[in-house]
Amino acid sequence: MLGYAKWWLGSVFGSKAPLVNTLIIHYGCNLRCRHCSIYSSGAEDAGKNKLSYGEVVDDLRLQFGKGAKIAYFEGGEPTAWSDGGKDLGDLIKAAKEIGYKNIGYTTNGTNGFFTGSDVISVSLDGPKDINDLIRGEGVFDKLMETISDSDFTGSIYANMVIQKDNMDYIEETAKAVMDNKKLAGIIFNFITPPPYEIALTPEEKKAAVGKIRELKKSGYPVLNSKRGLELLTEEDWSKKCPYHVTVFIIPDGSHHNGCPMHDTPSCKQCGFAAVREYYLIKRGNISTISEMSSIFAMSKK
Repeated sequence: MLGYAKWWLGSVFGSKAPLVNTLIIHYGCNLRCRHCSIYSSGAEDAGKNKLSYGEVVDDLRLQFGKGAKIAYFEGGEPTAWSDGGKDLGDLIKAAKEIGYKNIGYTTNGTNGFFTGSDVISVSLDGPKDINDLIRGEGVFDKLMETISDSDFTGSIYANMVIQKDNMDYIEETAKAVMDNKKLAGIIFNFITPPPYEIALTPEEKKAAVGKIRELKKSGYPVLNSKRGLELLTEEDWSKKCPYHVTVFIIPDGSHHNGCPMHDTPSCKQCGFAAVREYYLIKRGNISTISEMSSIFAMSKK
């Protein structure tokens, strides 16, 4: 924990060193989810849509040198990435060799798991019928099969993106996670548009957060911090977003200090739970740091 404490003290005194390195390694995906901003914007098919192995490793070294201690691989679907015989497992191995303290990735679970990381975030957007409405027929069963068959010893948690199609299925989804002994819990996010037509209204978001807070209080494995849930109803984070906490590299090779959606219309309707948790961690919120650290900060190896 000493390294994290040093990072936090530095941030208090004005340091802009990153804590998290988020690497969007490609835009390719085997699914066409209804709420996917990459799919809806056509980014998957526009311009350079994949980082090479060398580019990823160079960025891992660069940001680690600046102070980043956590690395997360995103997409697209990270498990479908490859380059010259290298795959996601090779990127995880490289991050470990460089020295990152916690490594994870987000997946739809249909391609199996790469189990060398510390954390795996699986996308789960409802019970079977609702999840498959959003993500495609058979996706729920395939995800559950992947989880069941996995010998992964780190933390697996579910990530639900709340939208019009699934906003009435929050409790059912949380119960499915609670009943699955291989899942450590669930993080709730709201959709960050585009697309806009399935985004919740502010009133609907308040009702959803009220339900989630009740579930957390009742013992459901909700991983959003208590204070983070309160902040999830605040949409416009363009002024409050703790940009320097996480850095991004995206498939065109560009680097971003903070979310690549900064200064776009999407920033005015931010639904990312991580933004709230980073904000609280930077401010030294003890309860949030305690709730988040066991899964999202410490290596299990």
